[in-house]
Amino acid sequence: MDSLVLRRRQLVKLLGTTTAISMLVAACGGGQAPAATTAPSNAQPQPTQAPQAASAQPTATTAAQQQAAAAATPTAAPANAAAPAGGPTPTPNPLASVPIKAGKKTIDWWFGWGGMTALNTFAALGKDFNTKHDDFQLKPLQISNITEKLLAAIAGGTAPAVETGNIVYAQFWVTGAAQPLDDYIKSSKVIDMNDIFDANIKSGQWKGKTYGISAVEGFLRWGLCFNQKFLDQKGIKASDLPSDFDSLYQFAKETSVVSSSGAIQTLGIDPLDAMGGSFGDGDPFYWPAAYGFKYYDESTGKYNFNNDQMIQAMTMIQKFYDIVGADKIAGFTKSYGTWTESPTAMFPSGVEAANINGYWAPGELAKSSPNNKFVYGWVPTIQKGQKLQSTGGHYGMLPKGGPDPDLGFQVIEYLNTKDAMDIIFNGTGWIGAHKSYLKSLNVSQYAGLDFFVNSADTANPMWSVIVDPIQSFVSDQWSKIQDSINFHKVTPKDGAAQLQKAADNEMKNQFPNGV
Repeated sequence: MDSLVLRRRQLVKLLGTTTAISMLVAACGGGQAPAATTAPSNAQPQPTQAPQAASAQPTATTAAQQQAAAAATPTAAPANAAAPAGGPTPTPNPLASVPIKAGKKTIDWWFGWGGMTALNTFAALGKDFNTKHDDFQLKPLQISNITEKLLAAIAGGTAPAVETGNIVYAQFWVTGAAQPLDDYIKSSKVIDMNDIFDANIKSGQWKGKTYGISAVEGFLRWGLCFNQKFLDQKGIKASDLPSDFDSLYQFAKETSVVSSSGAIQTLGIDPLDAMGGSFGDGDPFYWPAAYGFKYYDESTGKYNFNNDQMIQAMTMIQKFYDIVGADKIAGFTKSYGTWTESPTAMFPSGVEAANINGYWAPGELAKSSPNNKFVYGWVPTIQKGQKLQSTGGHYGMLPKGGPDPDLGFQVIEYLNTKDAMDIIFNGTGWIGAHKSYLKSLNVSQYAGLDFFVNSADTANPMWSVIVDPIQSFVSDQWSKIQDSINFHKVTPKDGAAQLQKAADNEMKNQFPNGV
């Protein structure tokens, strides 16, 4: 699932500055600034014609607009890149094999998921869609750094018709970078909002309007995942899994092995691996939930980081890192990778005993680690015995100013059909946010998925994604501050205060009149 969530520090390049937000709002009709033009990379910047209502005189593009236009060109994987002399034959991009009927209108569909498992699944979706449609065809494109590129494309007037997955949703809703979908929903014969989980509907809305409809995947986010071999080593039964921070810490300490050379051989748990470190893009923030507080109040627009619970959470993360040392863990995670989609990542490759992950883990591990067995239980919380769970997921949206929005919405409708959801579930194990579809699933298809499905009815409390207008900035600041705490450069108390101050200041900078 590493491909499901972009690295936090990539997200601030455009969204994390007031300049970028202002540029976006202007390009989306929030002001009189002219739209940027897209020019070849070797061409000199050309003047653009300002809107007639503003002026009849040509106006030169700003440096920020030129940069946005240049960045708007998507970077998709080549169909078959040339291999270096004597090197291995490159793996063809399965998206290049999606058939497109000649002479038919074609629209672009951007998504941010990567990895061959996901690409094969999206290729199957494209093939199925195009086979069933004679009116128009769909061109699926995997886009790296998709938040940045989509913002730039919107600002430059080159947005795709439809986008799904891996963007900083709330900030697209708040800044007007997505088109409202309510009129489409009212007339749709496919989208049944009563069949979509309420929490997934709420996180796709802002100020009474719907900007995103759950698409591709949208189910529960939290489970404590164990490699069975480590449980066997410690004589731990599946009915007696570590389920609080104290027992998990002891387990992590006993299963972490450092060689005489100082290198990690096995790591008990990286508390920031996968969903432990994910915050945004359809994922809730685990640590405030585990410590029983809401980090942002959507009704008042106020943050709540400088409190005892946040200090305790930051301290607990540091405590786990201190088992072998933050420097060693940093090198270890860089060497192997994180999440569960790649066979070489820490957990699938069998060198990490446990991690905090979502419902997709059973399906992904069935493909990335077929020779290992895994067990799933409740994530730890400060309150022992609590059964904490959260909804979350991704959305289909129509970028502001994108071409053919009517056709784009048909793609969102298609992704909410049983045929499409079956292709996705069989290919990746991801589940759509539909109550009726969940009831139809063969849960036994992926070992361990039953824990997550059953937790939907037994969890208490049930958390959800917060619509945070500056989520990318806040998550980036948390990541940096927590890193400093893990390396003992900042105390948890000072870190919580720093995060509070940074969030408050950025909110004032980006929304001086309130949100």
